[in-house]
Amino acid sequence: MKILHIPTGGLFSDGIGTFIYSYLEYMDLNKYDVTILATNPLLKSDKEKFEYLGVKVIEIERKKSNLSKYIYKLKKLMKKEKFDIIHVHGSSALMSIELLTAKIAGIPVRIAHSHNTTCEHHKLDKLLRPIFYRVYTQACACSVSAGQWLFEEKNYEIIHNARDVNKYQYDAIKRKKLREELLLSDETIALGHVGRFNTQKNQRFLVSLMERLVIKNIDLKLFLVGTGDTLEEIKKLVIQKKLEDNIVFLGQFDDMKSFVSSMDIMLLPSLYEGLPLVSVEWQINGVKSILSDRVTQECIYTETVQQLSIDSMELWEKEILNLSTSDRERVSLQNIQLIRNAGYDISLEVKEIEELYNSLYDIAN
Repeated sequence: MKILHIPTGGLFSDGIGTFIYSYLEYMDLNKYDVTILATNPLLKSDKEKFEYLGVKVIEIERKKSNLSKYIYKLKKLMKKEKFDIIHVHGSSALMSIELLTAKIAGIPVRIAHSHNTTCEHHKLDKLLRPIFYRVYTQACACSVSAGQWLFEEKNYEIIHNARDVNKYQYDAIKRKKLREELLLSDETIALGHVGRFNTQKNQRFLVSLMERLVIKNIDLKLFLVGTGDTLEEIKKLVIQKKLEDNIVFLGQFDDMKSFVSSMDIMLLPSLYEGLPLVSVEWQINGVKSILSDRVTQECIYTETVQQLSIDSMELWEKEILNLSTSDRERVSLQNIQLIRNAGYDISLEVKEIEELYNSLYDIAN
């Protein structure tokens, strides 16, 4: 069975890229011949980690200024490889470009997978929806809210943003080691954030929040993990606000178990989300986390998560200042069981996606 994955926003070490990688890591790839299309200039490390699994990575840049060239190359690839299934990942009806091309190229199974609860191109999305609803054969979503946003009253299958619980379980040794490397004392409150630097993830909010917190003369630091379009803009803002000693940019950071274990509070002030993978990871780890009220409540399975309005920075400030210590190891173990019960253990959930592919393939053939 030949499967082509297309993350329409590009292949990055972010939510959708991590989702695809996590499932492929656990799938029996002896049964599936998998290719991923990168529509962006790809980091060598991102390409290599997929190739290490035995997955082919093909790069065709998707430029708004020259979509016809992208469609031509994509159609050529699809006709040459004769894929059985195309699995397109995105947040709007702009996925119609890949899905319609796949239909023309004769790919029988065309999956549209919604990963968010809104999009950046509302006019185009509205314009393309009538076409979109006719060119996919299977609808999937990461959450009910993401499904309702894109598919409205139509049927869709939920595929959980499941994680490997062993990769994110709290580790006291890793906490101690990384805090030493980051020059953090036991008394320092370490605030963490993981996310692609863009408007949606709302890192500007975190800079403003730190501006309020530092005047309290509390021993704390904010660590930002990620890369993206607005990274340089946020760095300039930090310098402008004279917060260079309080906010640390760590770039792309691969060892999430160490990072989250070393933090005291994780922050996610997103303007919108489908079902953030990081929220699952943080709950597995047992770290206290504060999420924006714009994030779907479907991602909350434990008591270590607090949702607060991003219209009230004062609430976030108060919650951080009221931090209480807990037995992280015990909490992590408790949370892991709750995560498993909710259907977010990848070792169990991978069977669901394999069964979906198999059934769709059988129906088409």
